[in-house]
Amino acid sequence: MFDVGNQQDRERLHKAIKTSWSAVDTFRAVRTELVRDYVGSWYSTAGARRRTDVNMLNQTARIYTMALVFNNPQVKVTSFNPKLWPFCRKYEVNINRGLANIDFRTTFQAGVLDAFFLMGIFNVRMADSGFVELEDNVWVDPGKPWVDRISLDDVILDMSAKDIRAMRFIGHQYRASYDAVRDRDDYDRKVLDRLTPTSKSGVDSSSDRASEIAAGQAVDDDELGPMVWLKDVYLPGTRQLTTFCGDDDALPPLKVAEWDGSAMGPYKVLSLGIVPDNIMPSSPAQNLKGLHDLGNRLYRKLSAQAERQKNIVGVPAGSEDDGRKAKDAKDGEYPVFRDPKALVPISFPGVDGNTNAFFLAVQEVYNDQAGNQRMIGGLGKEADTVGQERIISSHAGGLIGFMKGAVNACASEICREYGNLMFDDEAMTVDSYMEAENTGYYMDSSWRPGDRAGLKSHYDFCVEPNSMSYRPPEAKLQQIMGYLQAVGTVFPLVQAGILDLQELTKLASEYENIPELQRIFKFIPQSAGEGMGDPHAATKPPVTSREIVRNNGAQGPQGGGMAAMFGQMMQGRGQGNGSGVTVGGGA
Repeated sequence: MFDVGNQQDRERLHKAIKTSWSAVDTFRAVRTELVRDYVGSWYSTAGARRRTDVNMLNQTARIYTMALVFNNPQVKVTSFNPKLWPFCRKYEVNINRGLANIDFRTTFQAGVLDAFFLMGIFNVRMADSGFVELEDNVWVDPGKPWVDRISLDDVILDMSAKDIRAMRFIGHQYRASYDAVRDRDDYDRKVLDRLTPTSKSGVDSSSDRASEIAAGQAVDDDELGPMVWLKDVYLPGTRQLTTFCGDDDALPPLKVAEWDGSAMGPYKVLSLGIVPDNIMPSSPAQNLKGLHDLGNRLYRKLSAQAERQKNIVGVPAGSEDDGRKAKDAKDGEYPVFRDPKALVPISFPGVDGNTNAFFLAVQEVYNDQAGNQRMIGGLGKEADTVGQERIISSHAGGLIGFMKGAVNACASEICREYGNLMFDDEAMTVDSYMEAENTGYYMDSSWRPGDRAGLKSHYDFCVEPNSMSYRPPEAKLQQIMGYLQAVGTVFPLVQAGILDLQELTKLASEYENIPELQRIFKFIPQSAGEGMGDPHAATKPPVTSREIVRNNGAQGPQGGGMAAMFGQMMQGRGQGNGSGVTVGGGA
């Protein structure tokens, strides 16, 4: 069994890490080129190598990022034990509050953008939080749960693995303050005594780093104090998280900590395209790079053709005077020429129609390969009829849905680790409040030391679907109005006591991530016997089925359909044997 304390085992580990580091080097170079194309030719002197007139990669990356992660994820905590359900609600409220406090949205956005180019890597850890006094004159830094985005330039992967879950090691290297490292009480003092400041070039950096696009080549002059390279390596086989000196493999580890989280350790990987028998994914940017380059080459050619286009007048020898008169004549003048027929207009061709048509065709192919990004980004109408538009929209949603599934799964794993660190952190405090069953009344739900229920293994974590997607206010309003229309079609079931509208509204609010739904409905309990009557006497709604279609016209909350629906609901009040319903605000 591998023993990190054994020198021979450590030497084999460091050798395997160096071999895998070299194998990743090619992918780092490709990723850097893709990032150059993303920033274009005007970002810096180290941007795209050729002039970028139509930055299709940049537009696609922004559309994907907006569609996949625009907001902080909303975590849902569940448990198999019904007795823990009240604590589940408190648990999820504080996880969501904690993620907002550390600005997880920005970190996760950067990781999703990394996955567009190749892969996103995250590290869930305990970060410094400041010293607190546990006892008289006993001060410690308990840390706080944190999520870091790890650059591919710094990641350590086991490239011999055929599956990301079968890696024997995973980690990352980083620069740390020499003085801060020397002051760490949890590091081996004997190893610290042998530690010396090192240069940025102390580790292998043979490939171009993406950070050098803006900052230039790595130099030590921009560091404010002595620094040292460190690397954290997680070993799934022994479930140990080790910290080594980054550029001195002969030294024993500075720290070895046991990991009691998930089997993959603190590192979470986001991939948008799995490749069989390889841990490196096939990314959207890799697949779109060729069309991006082709489109820009064609556009540069069209631009050169347009600049070459000109109209001139040929003047024969001996008729120079007529030429000058033609050049200087103003509109409406009648100059006298010796031989007007000798002046011959000459036109040099401009943009070639076939080349322009091919460029437009390339744009259409790119749009198709990008999953119909025009539809996803709301950049324009894709079809002439509503039916065709709906078909296109469903296909675009299916393609982006695949990526949403991967992003949601990764976010859920990160939130699981974050929640586990919160559960184990006996010093962490979070101030929060939660509404008591949509009554409009709020109660304290703050996270306090010692306030736990059950074991952390009793809880499961997932991210609410659609909680991270971007939706403008008008889209939310349209969803609310769509739900109200849907309620009108099923209201006879509510009147008959067959359908629980309150529970349906709660589910719709959670699944669609529209908490406003539960605020606009007021459920009024009825006394026994009130409203009892023949359930089959319920008035049939004037419209038994409705279809919401997309059009380019502005839509508002008023209209005949909504008025009929409200009238329908008002007529049906009190006829069911369940709960009465009032739509709108007020008691």
